[in-house]
Amino acid sequence: MHPRRFRQLPPSAVPVTTSDLRAGLIPSSEAVDAFRCALAGYFGLTAKSCYLASSGRTVLYTLLKGLAEEQAPRRQVVIPAYTCPVVAKVTLDLGLEPVYVDIQPETTRYKKESFSASLSDKTLAVFLVHPFGIPLPLSDVLEQARGAGAAVIEDAAQAMGARWAGRSVGLGGDFGIFSLGPGKPLSTGGGGIIITGLEQNQAALACWWADLPSAGGLQSAQAWLRQLAFRLAFHPLGWWTATRVGLQRMGNDAASWGYAVRDLSNAQAEIGLALLPRLDEINERRRKVASRLASAVKNAASVRNLEITEEADPIYLRLPVLVENEELREQLFKQMWSAGIGAGRLYEKTLPEIFTPKESATFPGAHSFARRLLTLPTHYHVSENEIEIMEEILAGF
Repeated sequence: MHPRRFRQLPPSAVPVTTSDLRAGLIPSSEAVDAFRCALAGYFGLTAKSCYLASSGRTVLYTLLKGLAEEQAPRRQVVIPAYTCPVVAKVTLDLGLEPVYVDIQPETTRYKKESFSASLSDKTLAVFLVHPFGIPLPLSDVLEQARGAGAAVIEDAAQAMGARWAGRSVGLGGDFGIFSLGPGKPLSTGGGGIIITGLEQNQAALACWWADLPSAGGLQSAQAWLRQLAFRLAFHPLGWWTATRVGLQRMGNDAASWGYAVRDLSNAQAEIGLALLPRLDEINERRRKVASRLASAVKNAASVRNLEITEEADPIYLRLPVLVENEELREQLFKQMWSAGIGAGRLYEKTLPEIFTPKESATFPGAHSFARRLLTLPTHYHVSENEIEIMEEILAGF
């Protein structure tokens, strides 16, 4: 069960093949429209309910900008105190006010009392995040947010293909957003998707996306080269090399949180069209690996799984576990990395620690989660030997 030399598992990866890359090399000028229609079909929607952009951040920017222009007096956006920092960054870029709400570390759900107190007639939108590909319940958040007149945005960036009570995540709120970025469930090396399950929102999406600039040939070529680079980097040999020069830490650098406000490129769309028919198969592989690892966690004295309800059908982009304390988390992290396992701490700080809120407040649940979280890889590169290595290491904790 010893790790192979020159091999380091990345925290997440997508099986982009040479054939997928070849599809994007000379893309059709109609590729974006074709991909949009294919995605709409995957979600059981019409094309009027689905739009694309160059990144998930661009989707978020365009959506919040449109909502803010329609609901001018409303300027507050409710966000979990622990989630991807770019959600708060885009909110601030638009001159809106993020309102952070503490979470329950065992589930990552909003703390009920804190969430209720965060809503007012100033609330523009509420984010419901499905972290790590794990669907969270929506009904209570939806009821309270709509009672306050706010839109509900399902952040399913890590959860494409996950379901709640048999229904795809992203369809229960006013809008659902997905990322096509590196290491996401379906990756085109960058890109974002927005859907709505409500017919009354179709006209708004059409209006907000009407002026989104198209990606030209240069952007398409750059996107293809970026996807090629990601394919090489997210291979265990490439990731072993990347970790030796510290490239794995780039995502934590605020300098990497930028985005270009434009449409998806045709090259990315062609790659997405090639990958989409295999999405459910790719996710099923993740589920099987996660099931093995979750069973091992149950036998570990100092590590535990998140609580997941019966209605949830996760895809487990990564398997999140909570370690008893930060010191033990660091020990587990180091043992995994020494064994060639790309365990991840993900976002190591809460949003209030990165973007200081106007009003002082404490977020003990989010703080505990950030200090105790470790994610384990579940993707197609994970071999039987590496599953056994992870099981053996977990048994020591």
